[in-house]
Amino acid sequence: MTTAREIGIGPRLFVFLVYTGLGLSFVATIAVLAYEFWDTGWFDLATTDSHLFLFFPTLGIVALLAFYAPSCALADLYWRHVPFGKLRFAIGTLLLGAFSYLVAAELLASPKRSVWEIAPAALKEDKGEPPGCALTGATCERLPALVALQDLRRVSQTRLGLAEFIRDCGHDELFEPSSGPEAKRFCFASTTLSSSPPLQSDNDCCRAQERLSNLVSAQFAHQEQRSLTSKVHAWLLPLKVFFLFVLLAISILLVLRHKAMEQHYKGTIARIEFAVIIGTAAVLFFPFMSQAFVQSSEALFGLTGRGTFGRMMPVLSLAFGAWTLLMVLFFFRRRNKELEAFGKMGSAVAGAVAVLKYGIIIAFFVRLLGSGASAYTIVGLLLMSFLAGIITLWFPWDRLLTNGKPRSSSASDG
Repeated sequence: MTTAREIGIGPRLFVFLVYTGLGLSFVATIAVLAYEFWDTGWFDLATTDSHLFLFFPTLGIVALLAFYAPSCALADLYWRHVPFGKLRFAIGTLLLGAFSYLVAAELLASPKRSVWEIAPAALKEDKGEPPGCALTGATCERLPALVALQDLRRVSQTRLGLAEFIRDCGHDELFEPSSGPEAKRFCFASTTLSSSPPLQSDNDCCRAQERLSNLVSAQFAHQEQRSLTSKVHAWLLPLKVFFLFVLLAISILLVLRHKAMEQHYKGTIARIEFAVIIGTAAVLFFPFMSQAFVQSSEALFGLTGRGTFGRMMPVLSLAFGAWTLLMVLFFFRRRNKELEAFGKMGSAVAGAVAVLKYGIIIAFFVRLLGSGASAYTIVGLLLMSFLAGIITLWFPWDRLLTNGKPRSSSASDG
């Protein structure tokens, strides 16, 4: 993956150990979920929170493979070629770790929790309000959490997105209520899914959603009712946040240190450039899968059930957009003028589509890689991730770009 002559064994070993630890933490969370909830709808839980349980052990690992070569080169650059590089590298790593811990602690402090954070035994004991109402087909004050989640999954697999099921449970004092009769809709928190389910007004559904959200939060407040998965998630979440911050730091350093990278790692720079593009494409799935989770969560719990992560999503999406632009500039500024023009045009078109049709994009992610995902789409995700990993590891990008000839220094003028 990298050139041993250019990059020392120390930096490569350090990055390998860190990335191996991150990769194992990605797999551990979904493994514990499957083990604990095997007979309690683990697949429903995994797909609904796909940004956590599906992204990291698939595309997250692809990003680790893709950013391995850039990380090794940057680590070696700071260890051997940058003044006080080892000290600056160590301080930067510690600061990223501390900041990751603080962000993870803020997310974990949210009073709003997910269904998988409650122990399977406690979820099975939940019979709804009033108890047993889900068995009669009548409208409940609150459905059992597992039944509501299963219905959400069934609807997600037959529709494109769940935006129309999100209720506005707040009243803005600056606006009058809309005139005319209110259109009633199906409510996941109170009504079992059937061929002709009773429909509810926003006020009635909002009360049921609040009851459902409060039930999950109240159960989570008791340590004995928390799932093993929630405890493992709390231990490993700082590593996932650290992973995202590391990618951001690497991206900034690649832009700032590009001349030094070309000077010291001529034999590796082509692989670094294309690996960054593959890694960027893989990581871009995270904000879309996160938005799909937020939409599913709001359809189930309502806007009042939105946690800290949901409130952070607009800022997070903006940050990922800026990060993608940074990576595009890093790559295309080094290619020939025709490729640069093509890349800029493609980026502009993609950006326009993302802005104008953002809701449709999120709807597709809900359907294919969110709460509506099926075994077939997950297998497709696994195959895509496997193929991307193989290309990252073994595709001869350096030979392709130079036609098997040493790359001239003029090609790297920036």
